[in-house]
Amino acid sequence: MIPQQPGMFGSNDPTAPGPRIESRTLRQLGLRSPMQLRGLSDLQGILFGIRGDEVVTGAKLVLQGATSPALIPELSQIAITMNEQFVGTITPDRSRPAFGPLEFPINPVFFADNNRLNFRFTGRYAVECNDPLSGLLWSTISDLSTLQLTLERLPISRDLARLPEPFFDARLLREPLNLPVVMQETASNEVIKAATIASSWFAVQADYRGATFPVSPTIPQRGNAVVIAAGSEAVPDLTLPRMDGPTLALVANPNDPNGLLLVIGGRTAAEAVTAAQALAVGKEALAGEVAVVSAPDLPARQPYDAPRWVRSDRPVKFGELVDPSELQSFGFAPGQISIPFRTAPDLYTWRERQLPVDVKFRSPPGPITDVAVSRLDMSLNDVYLKSFPLKAGEAAFPWNWISRQTGLNIGPNTSDSGEGRGGLPPYLVFGLNELQLRFDMRPLNRGDCISIPGDVRASIDPDSTIDLSSSYRFTRLPNLAFFAGSGFPFTRLADFAGTAAILPDRPNALELSAYLTLVGKLAANVGYPATRIEVLRPGAMQQAADRDLLVVGALGRQPAINQLLANGPIQLEGNRISLGLPDTLQDFRNLFLGDDGRLEREKLQAVLASPGDGMGVLYGRESPFSSSKSVLVLTGTTPQGVEAMVAALRDPEQLPRIQGDLALLSGGKINAFKVGTSYTVGSLPIWLLPQWWLSSRPELLLVLMAAAALIIAVPTYWALRRRAALRLRTRT
Repeated sequence: MIPQQPGMFGSNDPTAPGPRIESRTLRQLGLRSPMQLRGLSDLQGILFGIRGDEVVTGAKLVLQGATSPALIPELSQIAITMNEQFVGTITPDRSRPAFGPLEFPINPVFFADNNRLNFRFTGRYAVECNDPLSGLLWSTISDLSTLQLTLERLPISRDLARLPEPFFDARLLREPLNLPVVMQETASNEVIKAATIASSWFAVQADYRGATFPVSPTIPQRGNAVVIAAGSEAVPDLTLPRMDGPTLALVANPNDPNGLLLVIGGRTAAEAVTAAQALAVGKEALAGEVAVVSAPDLPARQPYDAPRWVRSDRPVKFGELVDPSELQSFGFAPGQISIPFRTAPDLYTWRERQLPVDVKFRSPPGPITDVAVSRLDMSLNDVYLKSFPLKAGEAAFPWNWISRQTGLNIGPNTSDSGEGRGGLPPYLVFGLNELQLRFDMRPLNRGDCISIPGDVRASIDPDSTIDLSSSYRFTRLPNLAFFAGSGFPFTRLADFAGTAAILPDRPNALELSAYLTLVGKLAANVGYPATRIEVLRPGAMQQAADRDLLVVGALGRQPAINQLLANGPIQLEGNRISLGLPDTLQDFRNLFLGDDGRLEREKLQAVLASPGDGMGVLYGRESPFSSSKSVLVLTGTTPQGVEAMVAALRDPEQLPRIQGDLALLSGGKINAFKVGTSYTVGSLPIWLLPQWWLSSRPELLLVLMAAAALIIAVPTYWALRRRAALRLRTRT
């Protein structure tokens, strides 16, 4: 298996008539930097996809890069293949190390739905003897090289069984989903709920690619869209099929012969919700252009049972998280083995005890690799944790004595397999994590005329495990980093049964789009659509007193914000946000905690004094209606600010900056603050409560230490005085 980078060809709206030419650089196809080919890393490639409703009719690869000037041209080359079919070779030129642009036509027959473009480097700097580890053996393929395809559209197929195609195509490995949703701005709560369920289902299909759902009251002029049609809230200028109940239908876009509309509707808004739920959990039973569906069975989800979250009630094998073939590595300098896993970040252990990881591996034996210096490195989210030596440790007594006496390998640790135990620090475990394992192997013999085997393999045993069962589910909120990374605490129940969305009385298209995109992002984290979310307006918030509240809307347009910010550190004055006065104990706390809190308040006041145009706001606090329930306010000075904050939640560069309980987006930059009080969610056993209670209360710890000193000192002083008095009496 070679290191692969995912890519894409096509877009979610390829509506241009006739054939079209599309060009992508290797960087756009997923290459993060120029491809480095070395003597022991001679094969690398890129993985990309072609839309299912298009076919390649012509292709051209334009390459540029460089080769080592020490290479012998007659004995060196870079071979190029597409899906293992020969495309061409690049021969190095000592007088011109840099090459390109070089054009290579590719036979369209070579292309499939998923394609692998491979580069294999063969190099020699001497006729007879070459050291594969020599720095003279290198070549580079520029990430600005391009692949140009001529694409032809295929006839449209209207079949519900093909969903989510053509609205979303999984073959586009890096293309984010942009799917318009058509509904009126005066839509009822039930219609918005139907749109939420449907869009979150599409977001789950898109997964890591990301998804946006622009809302419009009219049919788009080109491309595909989802239409929510319920009774009197039907979409104008669109002929709908007859609806005798909850209905799913595929109809042509009247503005574009190459576009399709997915109609989700019914005679009432409640039937539209039922149709959306049937799409989300019963898509396998759909077929044809029109389907009248019944209410699906929606079993209640249990906390932390999200399909994409690693289980925390037992050890989980690596083979359950990735395909076993992805645990293989090839060569002395193999690529990194990545094991992604997701979980809620509210993990708590005794004194931050690490979460155990048992790694079993198999590596080449000693006659091939220098096991004394070779190792397996383990990291979590690019943070180094531990190294496991490949050299087997000496067997325990009596096996070691028998081995020395007989010369036989007897006892454990005598084969090419090994194992080790590491730990994951809970503070490094986020919503989306990646356990990284890399073999660092050295050949036993090296030199210009030493034979080194090329087919060197190592692997991680799929039975290796990650164990989160020793942790407890307990944490301190608000913590916007938890929300940005995993959607916690709103994703605690995968179907969002514990969440209520509070929207303005008359949300505009930007606010509805921001809301659908936000919920879609949360649903993609857990891998399950928001089938049980509740949609309410500000006047009905009391109905959701026992739920976590997700409040979306611009300042001045969302009355719920005024009520939810009451009695808190953040105050709302018209369309402006201000910071309230600190509580009376703040100065006393500063004696123990320093001036960080005061400095942070001054920085926040400076940002609020000049918010700029379209400032976005993300604020979290405890619900005023119920303890241990959360409120997340997504707002902005304008609807554009709300939309910009949602975009920041999807930006890998901005995401790590969202922390604390208040995040402000202004001028394209996020500033995070901690201004409010904390509360806890989850539970701990009684014997762990003192540790948690004292960990964040240094002033209380000092008082307890002083009390303990008095408890010890007073009896000790009394005992010593009594002993001295007895001694004096004895002398007299």
